[in-house]
Amino acid sequence: MTVPAEHVGPVLGDLAGRRARVTGSVADPTREETTVHAEVPERELIEYPRALRSVSHGTGRFTRRPLGHEPAPAAVVADLQPA
Repeated sequence: MTVPAEHVGPVLGDLAGRRARVTGSVADPTREETTVHAEVPERELIEYPRALRSVSHGTGRFTRRPLGHEPAPAAVVADLQPA
């Protein structure tokens, strides 16, 4: 995702709450933007466009592509089980 430099902190905080693994970032000082690379569980991306608009004040943008599968944490599996 790419966000203005002043919104990197809130974006990283939001990603941390989504169980994301930040794998790198690249600052572009000429455009005053930072591109953040992260691995985020698909389930956490369902509402992400709205969250990104909120934390970046409508200026952030992101793309995604599938990377693979990993076992879900027990707490997430428990939430998915029928009552």
